[in-house]
Amino acid sequence: MTVPSGRAGSGARSVLRAVFCGVFAIVGLVAGGCGSGTFFYGTVIVTVSADPGPFTAYIADIESLSLIQSNGNSGYGFSNSSGFGKTVDFTKLSDTTEVFGAPAVLEGTYTSITLTVNYAAGANAIGSQIYVDVGGQSQAATLVDSTGATPGTVTYSVKFDPAHPLVVSRATPTTFDLHFDMSAATVVDPTVSPVKVTVRPYLTASTQPVVNKTLRTRGEFVAADPAGSNFTVNSVAFFDSPSYSNAPQGAIELKTTDQTTYNVNGTLYRGSAGLTALNTLAINTIIVAYGSYGDITQQKPVINATEVYAGVATEDVLGTRLLGTVASRTGNTLHIRNADLVAARNISFPAYGISTNSGVFVKFFNDVAVTVSDKTLVSIDRQPEVAGSAQLISVGQQVEIDGALSVDTAGTSSVDASAGLLRLSPTTAWGTLNSATANVATVTPLSIGGVKPAALTFTGTDAAGTDPDPAVYEINTGTVDLTAAVNAASPPLFRFDGIVTPFGTAPPDFTATAVTQVTPTAPNDQVLAIDWASTGTTAPFLSAGSSGLVVNIDNTSLGTSHVIMIGPTSIDLKNPDVSPTIVADASLTGQFSIGNPSSTTGISVFHTFAAYLTQLNTVLNGTNTVQKLVAVGHWDNTGKTFTAYRIDIVQLP
Repeated sequence: MTVPSGRAGSGARSVLRAVFCGVFAIVGLVAGGCGSGTFFYGTVIVTVSADPGPFTAYIADIESLSLIQSNGNSGYGFSNSSGFGKTVDFTKLSDTTEVFGAPAVLEGTYTSITLTVNYAAGANAIGSQIYVDVGGQSQAATLVDSTGATPGTVTYSVKFDPAHPLVVSRATPTTFDLHFDMSAATVVDPTVSPVKVTVRPYLTASTQPVVNKTLRTRGEFVAADPAGSNFTVNSVAFFDSPSYSNAPQGAIELKTTDQTTYNVNGTLYRGSAGLTALNTLAINTIIVAYGSYGDITQQKPVINATEVYAGVATEDVLGTRLLGTVASRTGNTLHIRNADLVAARNISFPAYGISTNSGVFVKFFNDVAVTVSDKTLVSIDRQPEVAGSAQLISVGQQVEIDGALSVDTAGTSSVDASAGLLRLSPTTAWGTLNSATANVATVTPLSIGGVKPAALTFTGTDAAGTDPDPAVYEINTGTVDLTAAVNAASPPLFRFDGIVTPFGTAPPDFTATAVTQVTPTAPNDQVLAIDWASTGTTAPFLSAGSSGLVVNIDNTSLGTSHVIMIGPTSIDLKNPDVSPTIVADASLTGQFSIGNPSSTTGISVFHTFAAYLTQLNTVLNGTNTVQKLVAVGHWDNTGKTFTAYRIDIVQLP
């Protein structure tokens, strides 16, 4: 069997990966059929996205994925190897969309996918970890499935919109998005302690995806072309360690410019010098890039990269990765809140019930102690011109750390980064505006780096040597003047993206690079979430027609969730009593679904509101019940209208 043409595959195993009989193609667009004819392959660009929810961690494994043709055959798939799937913390996708890959897929028309999500623990995995924010603290939830048992693996199907199936052709690459709705996938019971979460994975599949967040591309380095201002990686999404787990999922070209920033093994660059540095890396070095879609009409899709992190700047097979928010600092000791700890070494973790770990270990911690020193390589993402210093690290700052892990017999972890690396990542602060001058805003902070102020200790951050008032937070807004937005009677809500002021030099406490006021048309996604009692309801709406869905907020089966989440804030629709009207957003392609992963019919997806209404009115026949409704879009409090481009309705099986 021969492969006349192909795209780059795993460099460790071969720069061009062959296609073998009985194995799905990672590369190769034409393949002899080993005696059964010639098969043609097209490129499918797959992304994974998620919406914000009331979680500080939502870690689970995607164990397998298959694309199913209209004739029932599978034309592409991956499954776990060595006991590992693709471990994902879906909360990390609140502001980014992950590029899963660009695999070669057998030509044909695909009408559905089947996938398996694993919540269970095992010898090589710690299992699902779901943490809920309770009073500013992350609390581990007790997990149960719909029967009340400990959750395990769930395999189910998702149907593409019948009017928009996935059509794969060798001539025209195509896209689809896997979307995980954390709120639709869970029912949270906050009335018990610890919080109880009933899980049922709710992943949908769209061939008409809305990609309105920064793309994150992770992969193994193949080659750089400085003259062409690009480099190529073989996609390896999330935390995957390709040496132990699933093979790379196709080649992707990253296009760069003179403004692209780089961190290559702790050394910072901007422009062509960074690409030259990339060109010296060994094949298979892990690289993470952030950017947006470029030319995706070619068999090797192009993504425009604005930020690139390579080698130990993003992964160290001999070290441990820690991602979280600085909650306090005393001297050279940091405490990191809401931390994902990632270890990709052969190591056992008996304190966590793991006897072997030949792949990737991901564990969430509410608090991890970290030691830094003057030898720690400290840098600010996107700002290579700023000299690195441990003094830059302050409270509220989101960070990514490379260091040495220690775990005691009680399971308490600490990281020594005194000879490691620490990156200051872009950080988000939410607050209500109290006052403003031309370039400084004073806000009441609601969250900084995803953490509520009550969980942060600001001692030492103030230049005056006094403890600052955590309820008064000064933000340098640069050229953005917010004086006209001040409203003492109704302080407006703002999102600020930027970086925390270096330790011991506040105020101001934060320097913003982007300022966004929350309005009914704000670009930040808002989430409406309503659930009903365990038996569900046959009548969730007062009406359901072309003018919208009017939710019956007075339904006697209403559950504990009836809110609109806007950043770290929420509006309780029962206080006052509001029956919101959900209307389709005409400016974006609809992402509408209904179904249940536990049912024989699975989940159905539609891209027009009219087609969705037809299915919805078929389901709501007076007998079938639904348990949860989640919509994503924007809330108009004056008109009590929620304009949604995404609606997920969970039907009871």
